[in-house]
Amino acid sequence: MRPGGAPGQQQGGVLLGTVTDPAGKPLGSAQVAVWSAADSTLVTGAVTRGNGAFRVDGLRPGSYFVKVSSLGFATATSAVVAVSPQAREANLGTIRMNEGALLLEGVTVSAERQTTGMAADRNTYRAADLPTAGGSAVDVLRNIPAVEVDQEGRVSLRGNQNVAVQVNGRPTPMRGDQLAAFLQQLPANVVENVEVIPNPSAKYEPEGMAGIVNIVLKQNADLGLSYGLQAGVGTGGRFNGSGNVGYQAGALTLFGNYGLRRDERQNRGFNTISAYADSISRQLDYITDQRNGGEFNMQSHLFNGSADLRLGARDVLSSSVLLSRGAFDADADNRYVRRSASGGIVQETRGVTDNENSDFTADGSLSFKHTVQPQQNELSAELRFNRSQNEMSSVTDETLLNGAAAINPRSGQENEAVTRNLTLQADYTRPLAGFKLETGYKGTLRMLDNEQSMLRSSDDGGWYTLGTSAFDYDENVNAGYAVLSRGFGSVQTQAGLRGEYTSRDFSLGTGESYPKDYWSWFPSGLVALNLDEQRQVRLSYSRRIQRPDTRMLNPFSFNEDPRNRFTGNPDLEPEYTHALEMGYQHSFGTGSVQVTPFFRRTENAIRRIREVRGDTLLVSFRNLDTNDSYGLDLNTSVRRGKVNGFASFSAFRTVTDAGSLGEELSSDAIGWSARMSGTYQVTPRLDVQGMLFYRAPMDVEQGRMGSMVMSSFSVRQKLMGERASLSLRVQDPLNRMGFSMSTHAPLYDQFSERRFGGRAAYLTFSYNYGQTPRLRQKPQQEQEMQQPPSVVGP
Repeated sequence: MRPGGAPGQQQGGVLLGTVTDPAGKPLGSAQVAVWSAADSTLVTGAVTRGNGAFRVDGLRPGSYFVKVSSLGFATATSAVVAVSPQAREANLGTIRMNEGALLLEGVTVSAERQTTGMAADRNTYRAADLPTAGGSAVDVLRNIPAVEVDQEGRVSLRGNQNVAVQVNGRPTPMRGDQLAAFLQQLPANVVENVEVIPNPSAKYEPEGMAGIVNIVLKQNADLGLSYGLQAGVGTGGRFNGSGNVGYQAGALTLFGNYGLRRDERQNRGFNTISAYADSISRQLDYITDQRNGGEFNMQSHLFNGSADLRLGARDVLSSSVLLSRGAFDADADNRYVRRSASGGIVQETRGVTDNENSDFTADGSLSFKHTVQPQQNELSAELRFNRSQNEMSSVTDETLLNGAAAINPRSGQENEAVTRNLTLQADYTRPLAGFKLETGYKGTLRMLDNEQSMLRSSDDGGWYTLGTSAFDYDENVNAGYAVLSRGFGSVQTQAGLRGEYTSRDFSLGTGESYPKDYWSWFPSGLVALNLDEQRQVRLSYSRRIQRPDTRMLNPFSFNEDPRNRFTGNPDLEPEYTHALEMGYQHSFGTGSVQVTPFFRRTENAIRRIREVRGDTLLVSFRNLDTNDSYGLDLNTSVRRGKVNGFASFSAFRTVTDAGSLGEELSSDAIGWSARMSGTYQVTPRLDVQGMLFYRAPMDVEQGRMGSMVMSSFSVRQKLMGERASLSLRVQDPLNRMGFSMSTHAPLYDQFSERRFGGRAAYLTFSYNYGQTPRLRQKPQQEQEMQQPPSVVGP
């Protein structure tokens, strides 16, 4: 068909077919790769729907064959068929797959019941197979091997919190506490899978010392109208609901999702400080004990939508929008007692602290993609704008209980921050002298305005301002990269280099300014050897950066309560990490094993520093000299009969050298964690799922971090065939979600513990109408590495 034909009709040739298992049962979610029979090059691909059918459009005239892959089955290759202007449609009929081992291909393969997919540079985990019904993206991440999410929503990978979190291949527009709130707002049922990329190449942004965690959202548009609904209620006043709708007809694809969530929970904690008269005798001077308990309430609304318009056989225009509004209110009753060395009460107070936070984020993008040959010859460009507004306030009302019962004046803080981000990105991929070249440019402009006020109550019950502080933060990053890939027999190689020029200006309202301009270079390399169709070994290297965010730089303190204060350090330097990683993967008919030794050296390591000043605990940041971390990850997955699941174990040693800042900031510690998650198919329509995670206690700079335990259990009953389900999930049945930390210094010892009231039960109903969702093409920011040679050619 000529370009410019009737609207709504597909252009180019079409390949049709159906994939089944050995018994003839339709096989959904199988990967279909289309190859050119003329030169044995990969052309494009698709994923089978729930009925096993696939359709590939837009093919040029020529001869083709397909390779079909799915975990637990041997790769099947079809006969060669021809597409011509006279015979535009070719039907491959039924392709029957035999049980066997998995080919370790460069694309992630997810069979209908397989939880884990492994590729040369990443692991992929299907959210649908994890016990997260009625939960959020945080609950999904807590089920992923090597990924941890603490009780305050901070994400870490292999014990390192400097990890880049992406959504659909794009960096999230939030950081710090806002990112934690956003992940809590994102419903688990809109997450398709999670990709863990521990050692990304130079084509990715180098932010995130530990690697990248990419959350891929569902896109339910599939040849017509489809929609889905989910509603859930939980104990303690929790509820959530979401809905999505998709439409695909001809050249147009539309998708939208809206979700709301409410979470209420009780929390409690204490903080004890033992102060000494001097550092030699360490004779006790006084003891302070602070205990608090309160309630945390969170509400959120989230909408994300996308539209794709196919302009021709090679061109696609896309747009997306994300709107997020969230608010939380945390009330705490505080009791503070200060005792002398003999145990007598010197001071005792009781008070109430009310913290409120609200934020609104709008993120939109417009992109264009021109494809001559998928993943081989492409040009894409994207313009993205983001605006985020955050407002925080804290009010403390404290009563002195010593004798006269005097009432201290109420105090408060207000903070408002507005962040704007503008991003322009262009990427180009093409063959070059037997290599695959990927190159591109990305420019990012980030602007933040922040204003903070200190308040005090007046005699008439009103408020007056004690003082204000403000700062502006502007950051401009211009980056270019080039990556070359090529296969040599059973060996796949890749080398890349990224250069970035960063210019920032951090200006305080007092007139002080902290400008900084610098170049950074980020080389990367990967060598992967396919020992056979089931085994692969690899070696990779990358250099990455973690720039201090404004929360770390802001010198104006913010009080969580009267005796816990947080302040930044405007003199912080960025930290750089050299990451070296090996890997061995072995897949077989009933599962897979992956062993990954790793080593990371971080220079100018940014660390939280805790300091006691009087009866107040002050938290700030400093650059330490170096941090070396090395260890091993072991991941296993199994699919045998009615059982499907995985287990993981991670152990590492981390050594921090604080240099001239003092021995108390240096550390040498061993940490480890273990995790299990599994599904048991009781009947074809009833399954049970469970997850258990344990992180051992670990020494850190200045002290020791306590152990952490997380668990969940769920039962899911399918209804109306595959269209609906009813789930019951129990979160934290052991009631162990909490955090503890001890700090040791020459003049004091400090111990704190917090419990977050995470135990809850959720009842969730889900309904979907339409074909089984087909995975959309990944965005241009998430370009895949060239296929390993084991899958190049018939």
